[in-house]
Formats: sequence, C-alpha cells, structure tokens
Amino acid sequence: MKNLVEQIKIQATEKNACYLVALIESEGSTPRGSGAYMLVNKQGLVCGTIGGGSMEYAAICEAQKNLACSTRQSFLKAYDLSPAAGMACGGSCSLQFCYLDGACAIALAEKILAKLAENKPWWLMLPLGEGEIVIKNSLPIKGRRGLATLNGKKYFAEQQCYDGMVYVFGAGHVARELVPLLCHLGFCCAVFDDRAEFADAAVFPMAEFVKQVDFCRLQEACELQENDYAVVMTRGHEHDANCERFLLHTSVGYIGIMGSKNKAKMARQALLAEGYTDEQLMRITTPIGLQIGSETPAEIAVSIAAQLIQVRAAKA
Repeated sequence: MKNLVEQIKIQATEKNACYLVALIESEGSTPRGSGAYMLVNKQGLVCGTIGGGSMEYAAICEAQKNLACSTRQSFLKAYDLSPAAGMACGGSCSLQFCYLDGACAIALAEKILAKLAENKPWWLMLPLGEGEIVIKNSLPIKGRRGLATLNGKKYFAEQQCYDGMVYVFGAGHVARELVPLLCHLGFCCAVFDDRAEFADAAVFPMAEFVKQVDFCRLQEACELQENDYAVVMTRGHEHDANCERFLLHTSVGYIGIMGSKNKAKMARQALLAEGYTDEQLMRITTPIGLQIGSETPAEIAVSIAAQLIQVRAAKA
C-alpha cells in the first residue's frame, strides 16, 4: 500500500492523471480476490496488480481510454470472465476506477501516508461509482473488508494496517532478502542491528525504519505489541538469546528464531537453565520458516515470508 500511495503522489506531482483501480467483488475462478489494487496512467500500468492476464489488460485499456477523454470521473465497471466473453478464468468481477489528479490526489496521498506512519488500523473507503475516496478510523464492519454506506453513498471499505509491525533483529544476508519481500507482501518492517555498517537505512529503503541498537538493551529501542511479529536472525546465538530474553517479556504475538535445530536446542537449554519455563518457550518458533528445503538466503527468506503469511491469515 505504501508504494502504491507514494506513486499516486509522484504521478500527481508530475501532473499525470491516474486511475486507482480496485477489485471490489469477484465470483468464480478470478486470479485475485477483492482488495487488489493497481495504478494506471496514460502510458499504462504504473504499479500494483489486480491479477494479471486478460482481465487486467482490459482494465488498463479502460483506464487509458477514460484518461484520454476530456470528462474524467470515477466509475464502477463489471467484467464477464467467462470463456464466452473471451476470458479463460471463468466467473465475473467488479472493478472500481477512482480518478486521481492534481492537488486533491497529493492531499489524499499525504493523508494516507500519515495514517500508515501511525501503524494503527484505519479504513480506506472507495466510492462505488462516482465520488471521492474517504478515510475513516473505524467502521462497524465485521472482518477486514465489506460494503459501507456514508451519507447515503455506498462504498467498498477495506481495513488497512490491520496487522502489526515485523521487527527484524539482525541485518545480515537473509534480512536483506527478507525485508523487501515482506514489504512487497504488505508487511511493515523495522530492522535492528548492533553494527553501524549493517544498520544502514540505504540498504533497506522499503523498511519503516532501521536502527543501530544494543541487543542487551532492546527495551530502550522498541516496544512490541500483541499483533507484532519478531524475527530474530542475528550473527550469533549469544545475540539471539539476548533478543529472546527481551521478547519473552513482551506481548508480541509471533517470535521466530533463525538457525539450525542444534542451535535452537542450545538456546532453549540456556534459557531453561535461567529459569524460563516450557510454557514461555513454547511461544518461540524455531527454526523459523516453513520447511521447504530452503538453503540460500533468498530461499530462506521465502520460507520465512510464507510462514508469516500463514500466521497473518490465521489471525485475520
């Protein structure tokens, strides 16, 4: 979402009118579910995806066609994805095309970026048909998305920042593969390392922030909440153990430690000897990641990201 909104601001600043296209509703074998977004200007797709293939291409062409018109407005359009309509997927979907341009688009982008920086849940409301995008702090909707009515107008509403922050402890090779992947998957990431040359924000441009910390004094650097994730991948078991001690005294919902089974066993024995209980240590997932036979840093990052997706889906 952050990258999409930043692109909205860039396009508006450069005086490029755009359509934010959102998949509102789908039935049958559509490639994506509701809540997928893409941004389209006169030249074509800027960023995002609503599933690719013929349906996405048709939507891009529709947006470009309307951007070429003198009268531009937001609109809702239904698509038949059946073979009879020349589509291979089958099913149908509804897409909302939200027109964005000029100062209003810049103001909207800045407002959304400010909400994202708060790391608190909020609702993005897209008009069904003509109208403006609305932001609300709360809505009486069960689940993450649904239809809402405001001042007699119908909207598609989706909760943003419903999930917590991923705190990555250790900024080595795996972290450099993991953080951009997680950000691309919609997670907000913060990175910590005790080495100045590794705690480099330039290496993690998509992270919310990067900090150099003392792993023995993490309580001074961050405050984790129940909906947050902690991913520990420091350069040694001593630093891992310091992170674990800190995390076990927080309410963080997920604690994952990277390393071999032998390393995990050694860390567990050390913590048990210090008086931590089996019940406390059951909160720790180690080795972290789904078991998919990963070996390289990039493969390990994929396995960790897959596990966090699984945890996020279970929470939702």
